[in-house]
Parts: sequence; C-alpha cells; structure tokens
Amino acid sequence: MRVTIIIPTYNEAGRIGTLLEEIEAIVAESPEHEWSIVVVDANSPDGTGTIVRDAAALYGNIHLLSEEEKRGIASAYIVGMRYAIEKLHADAFIEFDGDGQHDPRDVPRLVNELAKGFDYVIGSRYVPGGSIPKEWALYRKVLSRFGSLYARLLLELPVYDATSGLKATRVATVARFLPLTEDQLLSRQYAYKLQFLYAVSRSGAAIGEIPIVFRLRDHDISKSAAVDVLESLYVTLLLRLRTLREWRFLRIVIGRRER
Repeated sequence: MRVTIIIPTYNEAGRIGTLLEEIEAIVAESPEHEWSIVVVDANSPDGTGTIVRDAAALYGNIHLLSEEEKRGIASAYIVGMRYAIEKLHADAFIEFDGDGQHDPRDVPRLVNELAKGFDYVIGSRYVPGGSIPKEWALYRKVLSRFGSLYARLLLELPVYDATSGLKATRVATVARFLPLTEDQLLSRQYAYKLQFLYAVSRSGAAIGEIPIVFRLRDHDISKSAAVDVLESLYVTLLLRLRTLREWRFLRIVIGRRER
C-alpha cells in the first residue's frame, strides 16, 4: 500500500527535524508499505522549510510544498491530500499534526486497520486506552468532551471521538466523497475534520477507531482550544441544518410523485 503522511507546519523549526526522523524510523519497520511524507509549510519565517529540505535530501521520500501565506490548517491539508492523490498516487493518506500532539508510533497502527478492511480510521482519545493530556485545564477537558459528544449526537456519527485530528483515509473508497477544494470547506481551521467525517459517514464507508494517547502540544496555546470548539459547534449545526433541508426537499419530491 502506498501511504502518504501529510503534515502542515508553521514555525515548527524546533520540532520538525526530530519529528521527521521519528516517523522515518517507525515506518522503516513496516517495509510492506511504500511510505512518503508531505510537509505543507505556510512560508514559516523560522526556517522550517530549510530543515524539511535537508531531511528530503537525506531520506528521499519527503516532499515539501511551500505556500506563500498561512491560509489555515484545513487548506494546508487539502493541498497535501491533492498532492498525495494526484502526484504520489497514494492508496491512503494520514493527517498528522506537526506540533507534537500526535505520536508517530500510531501511524502503522492506523494503516493496519485499513489493511483489515476499514476505509477511514480515527485515532480516538475517547475509547478505552485513549487519553487526553492531564495538564489540560478542566474547562478545556470539558470543552473537548462536549464538542465531540455534541457532534456525535447531532450528526449521528458512528464514532466516540468526532473531533480527532489523527486519521487515515483509503483513497479509492473515501476520497471522492471529501470536499477537496477550498471553496467547498465550511472551515479553514480544525472544524474541517467534522465536515470530512460527516461526508465519510454518509457515504457508508467503514469507519474504525483505535485508542491514542493525545500528547501536549509544543508551545501550547490553550485559548485556541475554545475558539476551535466554538467553530466546531457552528460547523456541526450548519451540517445538521443542511441535512434537514435535504430531507425536506426529498419529502416534497416524494409527495409530488405520489400525487
């Protein structure tokens, strides 16, 4: 299986070199797959791009995509996904944060679940064995739990962690259902993941979850969590309203036919 790991970055010079080394060491233990890494850097002024270029020259399977400006993490992932599909002909891609929250050791575990037949695999903080950082303030833990539960119930999602950012996607069965152009996105930030999950769920694809230990973000900025949750609540509500309009339209069409 050709697997591409997509990592958006902005000012990650202090972390990205070590992260790429860790990922390369981990995936080397799974030679049955063909691995590549796509780093989408938003023109970081701290030299992140230079470090990635050096790693690319060393390993040969790392690709650097440079954006002229920071347009949001969702936009960066879209750029990486399109590159993985169109240029690298990936069979699967993994969304992986570059700020220390995700553990590289979870990458092969996600791919193993794809090999078992799942189309979309989520690294879940809220299934047995999963966890969130103990250092988080109580309000942040509550916001995270509530945001995930709210989306899960309102959108009738078959998962326990609706807002996780660590995911593996099988291209052949899932990618065609995803909004892979920026004008289709409801959010350019982390709330995009809800739109993706909802699209996958409605497609009937097989969705799985594995437990992960969610780590503390490097240089963590806790106030951003509240903004992310509020935007997620908005996107969830918008998706639900769209569904209600679709059902209303369908009932009208069926009613007219029955007459």
